[in-house]
Amino acid sequence: MADIVLPVVGATAGFVLGGPSGAVLGANLGSMAASTFFPKTQRVQLPTQEGPRLADLRAQTSTYGNMIPKVYGTMRLAGNVIWSTDIKEVKTEKTTTQSSSGGGKGGGGGGKTTTSQTTISYEYFVTLAIAICEGPLDEVIRVWADSKVLTEDVLSAAQGKYNVHIGDEAQGVDDIMAKYIDATKLPAHRGMAYVVIEDFLLAEYGNRIPNFTFEVRRAIRFTPAVEDLVKDVVMIPGAGEFVYGTDIQSKQDGYVDDFTGQFTPTGDKQFINMHNYEGKADVTVAIDQMVDILPNLEWVAIVVSWFATSTDAGDCTIIPKVEFQGTTRVLPQDWSVAGLSRATAQKVLFFDPETPTYGGTPSDHTVVQLCQELQNRGLKVMLYPMPFVDTITPEPKPWRGRIAPANLTDANEWFTKTNGYNAFITHYANLSVGGTALKDVIDAIVIGSELIGMTGYTNTAGNYPAVNQLVSLAATVKTAVGAGVKVTYAADWSEYHSLGGWFNLDPLWASPNIDFVGIDSYFPLTPDLPQSQIDEDKIKEYWEKGEGWDYYYTDSVARTGQTSYGGDETFAWKNLEYWWKNTHTNPDSNTTAWTAKMKPVWFTEFGFPSVDGCPNQPNVFYDPTSSESFFPRGSKGRVDFQAQRQALNATLEYLEDRSQEAGNSELVPRRFIWTWDGRPFSFWPDLEGVWSDSILWATGHWINGKLGNSTLGAVVGELLQAAGLTASDYDVSRLTDTLEGFILDRPINVRNALDYLTSAFFFDIVESDGLLKCVPRGSESVVSITEGNLIPTAKKGVQDILEINYAQELELPQRVNVTYLDRPFNYDPVTQTSQRQVVRAVDQVSMNLPIVMGATQAKQVADITLYGTWKERTSFTLMLPPEYVRIEPTDVLTITVSGVAHEMRVLKTDMEANGVMKVSAVAEDISSYDFYSPPGETSKTIQPPVLVPDTLVRFIDAPPLPTDTVQNQGLLRVGVAADGANWNGAAVYRSDDGGEDGGNTFNVLAGLDGAATFGVISTNLADGVFESWDDANEVEVVLTSGSLASVNELAVLNGANAALIGDELVQFQNAQLVGESTYKLTRLLRGRQGTEWAMDGHESGDHFVLISPALYTTAIANNLIGRELYYKAASVGNTLATTEEEAFTYTGRNLRPYAPVHITGNRDGSDNLTLNWIRRSRVDAEWRDGVDIPLGEESERYEVDILDGLDVVRTLEVTSPTASYSAADQTTDFGAAQSSVDIKIYQLSAVVGRGYAASATI
Repeated sequence: MADIVLPVVGATAGFVLGGPSGAVLGANLGSMAASTFFPKTQRVQLPTQEGPRLADLRAQTSTYGNMIPKVYGTMRLAGNVIWSTDIKEVKTEKTTTQSSSGGGKGGGGGGKTTTSQTTISYEYFVTLAIAICEGPLDEVIRVWADSKVLTEDVLSAAQGKYNVHIGDEAQGVDDIMAKYIDATKLPAHRGMAYVVIEDFLLAEYGNRIPNFTFEVRRAIRFTPAVEDLVKDVVMIPGAGEFVYGTDIQSKQDGYVDDFTGQFTPTGDKQFINMHNYEGKADVTVAIDQMVDILPNLEWVAIVVSWFATSTDAGDCTIIPKVEFQGTTRVLPQDWSVAGLSRATAQKVLFFDPETPTYGGTPSDHTVVQLCQELQNRGLKVMLYPMPFVDTITPEPKPWRGRIAPANLTDANEWFTKTNGYNAFITHYANLSVGGTALKDVIDAIVIGSELIGMTGYTNTAGNYPAVNQLVSLAATVKTAVGAGVKVTYAADWSEYHSLGGWFNLDPLWASPNIDFVGIDSYFPLTPDLPQSQIDEDKIKEYWEKGEGWDYYYTDSVARTGQTSYGGDETFAWKNLEYWWKNTHTNPDSNTTAWTAKMKPVWFTEFGFPSVDGCPNQPNVFYDPTSSESFFPRGSKGRVDFQAQRQALNATLEYLEDRSQEAGNSELVPRRFIWTWDGRPFSFWPDLEGVWSDSILWATGHWINGKLGNSTLGAVVGELLQAAGLTASDYDVSRLTDTLEGFILDRPINVRNALDYLTSAFFFDIVESDGLLKCVPRGSESVVSITEGNLIPTAKKGVQDILEINYAQELELPQRVNVTYLDRPFNYDPVTQTSQRQVVRAVDQVSMNLPIVMGATQAKQVADITLYGTWKERTSFTLMLPPEYVRIEPTDVLTITVSGVAHEMRVLKTDMEANGVMKVSAVAEDISSYDFYSPPGETSKTIQPPVLVPDTLVRFIDAPPLPTDTVQNQGLLRVGVAADGANWNGAAVYRSDDGGEDGGNTFNVLAGLDGAATFGVISTNLADGVFESWDDANEVEVVLTSGSLASVNELAVLNGANAALIGDELVQFQNAQLVGESTYKLTRLLRGRQGTEWAMDGHESGDHFVLISPALYTTAIANNLIGRELYYKAASVGNTLATTEEEAFTYTGRNLRPYAPVHITGNRDGSDNLTLNWIRRSRVDAEWRDGVDIPLGEESERYEVDILDGLDVVRTLEVTSPTASYSAADQTTDFGAAQSSVDIKIYQLSAVVGRGYAASATI
């Protein structure tokens, strides 16, 4: 890639890389010929900038000699297949048998038709290695096969595994490839990132190898970067029932039986806190990202919210709330806070039926889980309880600082009443879940924050009742959590200091139960400046200057009444050091309890919104649903990640420098940045349909997704080093912009690679003082020169001292199109356009940039490029005396001739033999680099992660069915169905050696791709007749899976619509849909196939399973009947290891003989009793020959129990359907011959013993 060495130009000439608006006028690095710059007859050359095309970035290849792409930042690209096995074919045979029969003796009857069909299917698998790009990578984020995002579970499914090699210089050979290639001959591919996928199933892709593309991240940053400076961060959102849960929670709509409480799902399972492709809880992924991007992180503050019901303290209660109620089931653990359940808590308010004001209060168990997770990762935890005001009228979602009392009673009772503030805080101080006390998994707790409306209330001079209440609360909390947990109050930046001359919070700061002073530090810094005038030095300067330091406003909202402190620092609230190092005296001349440097000061919050002008007013934010929605003063309200990064870096460096000064080690040693979200980027904020606050991310204070990207200067530096330069040869320190993603995927020289970046970020590369300097556009004029200081030429008139040339309008573009890669569009190319409306020009310029950026940035590139090209149609040539020898390319000059000031940017300087310097320049408007217009409308293509749902499974110990083709073999039926959307079938496994607690050997039984139909009955079903149609009874069924339909009577008699309700086999003619997934079944045939014994007492909640070909039938060996065996139904795409096992004991009901019928008894004159009955057959029972039905057992045997009440007094064993019970035996059993005897008759099976009993009194 490095095919040139960048020249360093001598001291007698200067040049610039960049040209007008990036590369549109195209003076490239190394191009020093004067003819490329504006001769008198000027023609503007407008080349098309073309980067890697979609086909290049997305088309997977397998080509020897391809260039290994180089990625900077985050990018999606296709790989190059570097190795693969032959496609593996797996053959599967499946035989299905279907029979139909009518009614008759033994439950069968009529004719019988059996149809058997064998289906042979083939599956194809491939194992392959795919090179991605040059390493080392930070991570492979996502993988697509064609357009489908693959989860890690799919990539490492039951058939194989998935290996990622990030491309460092220490990586070893791949163990999958080593199965096929001698490891001594197998390269490790060090320095190249690649993946190896084993046994990837091709069926979903037309049995071809799909096109794999990869989202990868390789961050290139300055060191130290702002990411390295962050040691403390606040985690939100604070509201969200399970947003902090480290266990995956799901919810599912369903039916709850009023009597049994049994739940039957009627909708798909939805994950509440898993919206990512890693199959982990969202907060776990967010923490993974956080510790990766912020390598020096030490503390995390966790916001947890309850809800204030009013800003009037007298009417206000503070309570936990939920997001939804009803019959939705939440697993594995439903919401509970402070003893309230989902049913007993209140719901948050809703703007409309679909839009809540907030998420619910985090469930108590999730708060403990998150604290444990953070501590297990070596981080310290500060719990930050925070009330959100949940109102819509009179003001929607106001700030908690608006809560204020009307009188002393309200001020005190706001804390102490039932559902008051104290109950909120002490709940967490005393919380224990599952034997774990919250105090044992936190290191600090905040007892309140920004309650300025409460703490500022006074009933008499110098008395602040809310402050007194907080002092008391601090003591209560300190007693509860113990000395090992720090306690503080987080004051607003406008609250911590004083109020009207009174140091009203000093009693709290001086309390022995407060361990440090907490300040939510959103001091206004820069004085309402436009972003173009703000840099890091300016931000640092105004930490010790301006409002709150030198002066204050009598009306800070209206910005009127600016009043100087006159050098008195006593009430200069931004002068934190002075406040901290001195004692405080109140207006009554009494000194407060605060002493100099009494306690450390922590910034419990600080941060900046990611908009222009953010240091002007860091505390405001944009939220159209809140009455507190504002952009900073002086801001245009445009997204500006760089402004946020700049403000954070400047502030962290300033605070660190101050704390290093002698005596200041306790002055802001901890600085918690607001904020990191507990929902993982980029799923949040891209999934706007999941989280309604996603639209706030772009302009908000969040830093996830904004920090962690590459730095433009670091990328440019790496490119220059690729050309052979060393760090001492160039200066890129001024290129501080964030570069989200950039790719080089074809042979290209460094000059052309830099053209892409100069076009997108508007900087020039100039030789100066022996260095290549990278200079951003938009700098102020360095010098103003009047015409008296210009050297004239031999020409006449104005042109004697300033030569001006203009390009023709027809040579200029009418439109500029910028095509870029858009991350929310899955890195698809998107175009933003800028166009001049009333011009004669018709040309278009197209810039295809292999750069990932947002729509706002791309629109800005288009606007600035178009405007700059038209501005730079004016070029200048002038001669300057030796005193201006320090002027160099990229400098902006102001030249005034004939009273007209011309602002211009220098492109080239040449020293003449006589010491005069010739300057070539173009017109410049530095304000153009702050150009902004809204981008064209786009719609995101990001879809929620398509996760593999679990499989619901039913194991069915059914009676013999007419479709059975074997008589004396145990047959288990298995039905599966989806436990969520996007289910593609399941593989059913069985363990015969004790499951996971035994040998853990699971063998596959079958692969099933059809869902069975099952659910529960939702009404009771009484006993009925089984000899004829039961028209007296009906039953309602709620289905979990499938649907039902009515059929005609003949179809029922031929076996249709058979279902198990509990253990009874029932047929139904009519199925009427009466509700969601709910059917009413009428016209029933009961007790089918010998199940009349199970007709009595069906209750709501009994299982319902439709007998259909979707049920898989497998033989059970006789020795396994009656044994508890373990099964797993692994969804296609899930692993066997992650599938839970289920135990089931098969009893062989299809082998149990039916109960005999038509029992009679005859007594002779001596009271000897002869019993007779007619047997039934469980298989092939059609009465075809008019003589008898087949036996259906190995031999004909019966047992007859003689009963005395419930006790069996004698058992008769016979081999024909008759038995004798003599008078003598009756006397032995009962003391006398009996006029009536209770009996039970069983036919015997050689496999399972007794069949079903026939009971009679004879």
